[in-house]
Amino acid sequence: MPKPFLLVKIMLFASLLSVSSFCYAEQSNTDKADALFTLINSGTVINNQTLNTYIERLEAIIAKDDTSRQLQLTRVRCWAFDPNEADQLSKALAFAQHALTKPDLADFPSHKLDLELCQAWFTEQNGDVELALKGYNKAVNDAYALEDLRLIADARSIRGYLNSYQGNFTQGLEDLITSQSLYQSLNLPAWVKFNLYEIATSYRRFGDQKNAIRYYKKLEHSYITDKDFDAAIAVTVSIAIAEEELGNLQTAKKLFEQGYLYWKANKQELQQARVAVNMAGTLIKLGDFKKVNQYLNEAEPFILPTDEAFYSFMHLFRAQTYLANGKLIQAHESLALARAAFKRVKNIRGLAELQLVESQIFLSQNNWQQAYRALNEYVKQHKELDLKRLSSYTTEMRTRFNVDQIEAENRHLIENQRLKEIEFAMLEQNKIQQGIIIFLGSFLIIIISFFAYKQSQKNKLLSELALTDHLTQLPNRRYIYTKAQRCFEEAKKTQTPLSVIIFDADHFKLINDNFGHEVGDHALVLLADTCREILSSEYPTARVGGEEFLIILPETDKAQAYKIAQNLIKTVCEANFCKFPRGFALTISAGVAGLSTTDDKLSLLLKKADDALYQAKSNGRNQVKMS
Repeated sequence: MPKPFLLVKIMLFASLLSVSSFCYAEQSNTDKADALFTLINSGTVINNQTLNTYIERLEAIIAKDDTSRQLQLTRVRCWAFDPNEADQLSKALAFAQHALTKPDLADFPSHKLDLELCQAWFTEQNGDVELALKGYNKAVNDAYALEDLRLIADARSIRGYLNSYQGNFTQGLEDLITSQSLYQSLNLPAWVKFNLYEIATSYRRFGDQKNAIRYYKKLEHSYITDKDFDAAIAVTVSIAIAEEELGNLQTAKKLFEQGYLYWKANKQELQQARVAVNMAGTLIKLGDFKKVNQYLNEAEPFILPTDEAFYSFMHLFRAQTYLANGKLIQAHESLALARAAFKRVKNIRGLAELQLVESQIFLSQNNWQQAYRALNEYVKQHKELDLKRLSSYTTEMRTRFNVDQIEAENRHLIENQRLKEIEFAMLEQNKIQQGIIIFLGSFLIIIISFFAYKQSQKNKLLSELALTDHLTQLPNRRYIYTKAQRCFEEAKKTQTPLSVIIFDADHFKLINDNFGHEVGDHALVLLADTCREILSSEYPTARVGGEEFLIILPETDKAQAYKIAQNLIKTVCEANFCKFPRGFALTISAGVAGLSTTDDKLSLLLKKADDALYQAKSNGRNQVKMS
């Protein structure tokens, strides 16, 4: 669903101390302006009327020749357009396009980048999702190049939301979790809450409803404590969606009604209409089609085609109502409107649901061939979503294990930003105090040299960490693939044997579900220790996924590799699990492949091993199979 709050993106520059009574009045105005920018930047200004009042104040106190603050004000104006109001989208895009032509932006790359991000966001709201995503990708890359922490967090948060909505949960979670860390480092509690809402929503979308509800309830309580009831009711509606997906339909209905009545009492017709669409989906599952029509009829005047998220589901639910009443032609017409909206935003989840409804309509028309095709398309799209969800669980685990590395990288960025702010403040103040330029310059050089030396030491450490798995202390995927490529090329060149073993833990999800993630972590460490115990140092071993490991065996044929894999499986199965909880057991399955004359790429060799692993899993697990 679309974000419930207007995104307001601003970069705060350090205020300067007054050093002369001559410029006291001007300095006082810049202090007031910076204080307003700070307030807007904090994320607490979510009311457009209040924001426009602040803009008017800034226009009155910022000097015309104060280029930096004038550009900051331009950024605020860009984000102040309300996409829910008529003509505001086109006005916002025209404003951003014109603002980006200002020649002064060449000297202020952060201002320019934020305007580009604003333009991309309104492009998304206008329905051109593909172009918006290109803009987000560019913004993320440029923000890292500038080492602008706030813009990195904002760009990845916006991109993470879009990827999550489209069903690309892996990229979505990576972006949102990275943004969360940065917002916390920047001490922006309002944006921490907002981003946590998006993380919870991502959990909900890929099926982890219990975790989603846990995060939602924590946010709901926080917003109620802060007396931010609009935000609290928005979270309540999200909890209702999660409860519906858990099958708790009566609970979901009750929560939707709570949100519906709240927005109705506050005369927020658009928000009321959006909750009405959600309510319709629950009522369909309860079979109350009479009330479904009532809610959809109420919502339809307010849900415009530009509001794709709700527009698409509104017509999908309308099609289901027509189907229930036997109006099959009208059902197809509503599905056509829903399909166009889903495709515009590339919502695979919505398209999958649509295909299932379409198959039921064709079935009611006795059009067996079209019904089969629609159902087959539903299965294909559902498989694609399942793969993305599985990838997201892997991403979540990988991100948890790399928390220290993420924090170290963020500290490096924060230190660099603080140095830039210190340097900027000193240069501004030295316009009046020219006599101490040489002294301060020398002092800065010493500081920068010191931090440069410290940073070079950190970079060495980060380089090592980048090639090591944090949990198991084995090499990681990046290292082992580089090593495997070298071994592959050497084996092809010298005509010597080369084998690989891919293995992973059996039923690892059940271990995490039954005993907890901490026990799962200990199990992965045990597998790593077993590899170190059995394999010699000439056989590189690495953890390449959540519970998946890869072993490279140079100058080893497939038969020898098979024996090594058997030994590994036996050792794990017979391991001493006394330090684990009662009832704990662990086995692994492995696939073995050897280099053949037809293998002209490393990926072919790895795929053979991976296929063999799949066969081992299919044949009952706790065994090894050769390709």
